[in-house]
Amino acid sequence: MRKIIFIVLWITVCVSESMAQARVILPDSLQVTPRQAPHDHQHEMEEPFDTVNLVLPAATVWYLHPRSGDRLVAAMDTLKHNYQQTTIPDGYSVAGGYLGPIGSPFISKIFFERDETSHFPFYDAYRPYNKSPEQHLFYNTRVPYANLTYQTAGSRPVKEQRLKALLTTNFGKRLNAGIEGDLISAKGLYRSQENKHNDWSLFGNYLSDKFESHLLASTSTVKQFENGGITDERFILDPESVGENFSTGDIPVKFTNTWNKMKTNHLFFSGKYNIGYNDRSADSLGSGKFVPVASLVITSHYTGQDRRFLSYDTAQVTIEGQAMQRIDQFYTNRYYNTAVDDSVTFSSFKNSVALSLREGFKPWVKFGLTGYIEHEVRNFSMIDSVGGNIGRSKHRENSLFIGGILNKQQGEHFRFNLQANLGMAGADLGEVNLEGEVETAFNLAGKRTELSGHAYLRNITPNYLQKHYHSKYFWWDKELEDVRRAFVGGRLHIPFTNTTVNAGVENLQNYIYFDQERTVAQHAPNVQVLTAGVDQNIRLGVFNWDNRVVYQTSSNQEVIPAPSLSVYSNMYLKTLIVNELTFQFGVDAHYHTTYFSPGYEPALLQFYNQREKEIGNYPIATVYANMHLKQTRFFVMLYNAASAVLKPREYFSLPNYPVNPMMFKMGLSVDLHN
Repeated sequence: MRKIIFIVLWITVCVSESMAQARVILPDSLQVTPRQAPHDHQHEMEEPFDTVNLVLPAATVWYLHPRSGDRLVAAMDTLKHNYQQTTIPDGYSVAGGYLGPIGSPFISKIFFERDETSHFPFYDAYRPYNKSPEQHLFYNTRVPYANLTYQTAGSRPVKEQRLKALLTTNFGKRLNAGIEGDLISAKGLYRSQENKHNDWSLFGNYLSDKFESHLLASTSTVKQFENGGITDERFILDPESVGENFSTGDIPVKFTNTWNKMKTNHLFFSGKYNIGYNDRSADSLGSGKFVPVASLVITSHYTGQDRRFLSYDTAQVTIEGQAMQRIDQFYTNRYYNTAVDDSVTFSSFKNSVALSLREGFKPWVKFGLTGYIEHEVRNFSMIDSVGGNIGRSKHRENSLFIGGILNKQQGEHFRFNLQANLGMAGADLGEVNLEGEVETAFNLAGKRTELSGHAYLRNITPNYLQKHYHSKYFWWDKELEDVRRAFVGGRLHIPFTNTTVNAGVENLQNYIYFDQERTVAQHAPNVQVLTAGVDQNIRLGVFNWDNRVVYQTSSNQEVIPAPSLSVYSNMYLKTLIVNELTFQFGVDAHYHTTYFSPGYEPALLQFYNQREKEIGNYPIATVYANMHLKQTRFFVMLYNAASAVLKPREYFSLPNYPVNPMMFKMGLSVDLHN
């Protein structure tokens, strides 16, 4: 009983990680509502983004709420230390699973860091690399701004490279336009592991007193070669037993000449018309300052996506007296006999209209209120049995939502954000989402201490591809019940000790997941997941020690597996060498306890629950050096340096997918203000 009371009290006094700082006023006096960058967990190890005493840089940056049209404050990517963590898959979470090279499918092993399954789930594994419109940054610049980032690792046969470029500029005070590219080419250290990403976006915004508009057009392509994992773990666990002279490319894998190809296109527009009045008392010239009272917001978003799974691994083999293609031996079921060629297409056209009452247009108006209605048309296409033959089937569905947002973002001591939406008709009839965030602040030892809480209740309708999927190796049509989720959690930040404590507990009913058979399953009984974490940063002169510890427990490890303890620790020296040259040298490590980590299924591009192999109980350590000079950042590192000295070498991120051995990496990022 005492433990239960302690847990309840802890959750009550902690705050949600999703809460952000106070609002920022743009140079044109238009408001930006606060929010942190999505899944920017390593950036949280930095000094807090002070939006109260902010000195605006050459560019002001924000996200856009897809329904209300509110601009949500974001920090520019000017990380002065720990820059090396942004360049490796491990940097996306305290504990994560991935296939090896950067750009490969990724899953966080921290349950509360995972998003809901999307309507096109094949891209979910690439969320760290591909941005949706609500994750895209918009800019307002005083001068043209550009950023160029280049990262490289390994020699030519196994080379990893990433090139990111951004150029944005204002045309007058109101109009901004920009272009952004993100290119990844990773050969991989193991056979048939190469991946390529090509992401491009054009964006712009126009901001005036009465009219605000945002436009985004983006395209993304991914080509992921699949090998199914290595077939003999002795090459990693006991290399002396299989021979002295071999490279990672010599290790046998399940299949070759097999890949996933995906493409996504987004076209997004948001227009906001502000209704208000001129307050002449606020302007000494007498012309009056425009004060927005209400806003009408119209949003349109088109998404087109397709995924194709191909294999030319068609060599004929005989397994237990049965002739089959080489790749077929790894799958129990085969629903057609030709070479693998599975494809799924998805398109969505979403439109919303919102009407909002603005916070603070009069002193007595202490909150903002937004109501909206949203309609979406979705189209799906996949292979199917048509007249006894393999053909294609199409499905169209509609969805209608109404919702509202009640928030208070002005003021330093008390803020809240309450949201609700309800599926009124169509495929999502009966879907409910109620979510609330509250934040307060008080002085402790003379410093501002922040305390907030976060809670939600959700009734989620299973999406079409969870209920229906057809391919060569997997084929299902299922009746699934609505998923029910209830969460409460919080976060407490104590600045004078540089400590952040957070905790959360969630109850899930009818949880949907991929089981050991690698097919969609639903667990009707309740499952509880509890998470508690502590960030503790220590500063003693040039010596620094940053730590993040996350504890997780699941009431059913077969349904929601989670490592009980995950740790990120970073010990480094940081000093100013000459003038503005900052130097950081240190060692960091990611670690989690053993558990049945998710497996990866290439034919589905999904992670599934497995009970055959436990992963964990070893560090992924990196020795690095960072340098920062004015607008230039540079790093060098020895990735997974611990693998050269520690035994046994149980370096697996996921079952059958080893972590890359020790390798040298370097990178450069330059900001240009002209």
